[in-house]
Amino acid sequence: MTNAKAMTAAVVQELLSTHRVYSPLEWLIATNNLAYDDYREWRRGEKPTLDDSLLHGPRQTRLLVEHANGCAHKLDVTAATVDLYGTDENAGAQLKASADERLDELLRTEFHLKDDRRQLDIFLNTPDIAAFNRLFNALAGRDAVAASKHLEELAKADVGHWAIADAATMIQALNVTAPRNPEMARRLLNTMERRWRPAATAVLHAGARDFLTPLWRAIAHGLEGAAFDPAQPRQHAAWAYMQGLDWTNARRVLLAEPTRAEQPVLLGWLAEAHWRLRDPEQAQTCWFALCWSFPDHFAAEMETPGFPNRAMRASWLTARNADPPITPPWFPAWLAVEHDASLGAYEHFVKEDVGDSGPKQALQLVLALAAGCTDRQHIENRRALQALHPALLQRFLDSLD
Repeated sequence: MTNAKAMTAAVVQELLSTHRVYSPLEWLIATNNLAYDDYREWRRGEKPTLDDSLLHGPRQTRLLVEHANGCAHKLDVTAATVDLYGTDENAGAQLKASADERLDELLRTEFHLKDDRRQLDIFLNTPDIAAFNRLFNALAGRDAVAASKHLEELAKADVGHWAIADAATMIQALNVTAPRNPEMARRLLNTMERRWRPAATAVLHAGARDFLTPLWRAIAHGLEGAAFDPAQPRQHAAWAYMQGLDWTNARRVLLAEPTRAEQPVLLGWLAEAHWRLRDPEQAQTCWFALCWSFPDHFAAEMETPGFPNRAMRASWLTARNADPPITPPWFPAWLAVEHDASLGAYEHFVKEDVGDSGPKQALQLVLALAAGCTDRQHIENRRALQALHPALLQRFLDSLD
């Protein structure tokens, strides 16, 4: 299996494990093939389809989704065609994902684990399940008025239904006033963690993200101006913006944070914000800074299955298992060898003064060797890399064969 196919299968498995359902729309967002704000505008009725928002266009996306859905079919799941509906002011409106009929069909196919409670209930037709399905759709659309009505219907049909308390909590969340200052925002952040997120996850599963996103963004706005506290990093506005998938504002507040270069958490967040906004060079610069200045933090991030740049994570897992193992400070140079620095992906590092440590020098030497130079300089660069890290030089020589 190629790396790309392996990564596709891994993301499908990850989504199923996390949400108990795999949705190709979620796969597109998770793999950065679809920006969340474009998806959100479509759900709100501001875009007729997603076609113009797809990174690779409808035709290539169709091939990618066909493969991802094929990976899901191999698992212990039940496939179902679902209708796609709008949210907020567009709640209840049926949506079309693509003008390409085949792609639209693929994007409306969901895969549930066979023991998923909601998927099993869909095939029953009893008053309580009918009422719950109406409530579910209203909450998914963030329609507080309709949700309140259908909650009353559900309580009459089954006063002990498992979803009643959680749905009531979610309706309360929809009616909360946006925080006006950091103190109010911190209180709502606590409510989010203790009540809103657990309730939304219990009722909506993967759909909880869309329900909670506006709440996260409101909390983030309220937290702006509060200083970063390393002891409580999740009380920073950037964290809340990231939970709300507002990468533009997350990057803005991170770039305005004067301590970001000294805090590994902030550097990691900034790297992801750059990557989500499709600025790979800046993301790479931040991740390499973690390698050199905060190697333990970088290694810990790489061990997280949900790390956003899955290609980099796959390369890291290969590097750490190499013989001899590559440690984080040497990973940028190793990555440059593996990904052929001559292709220009690392060109921005050629002009930068990355410093004089051994691992930083190794990256510059690999870049110089890949770029080509006089025979004398080439020999000197090889000797210098040999002195710094013999295995890296050997890896580079092997890559020439």
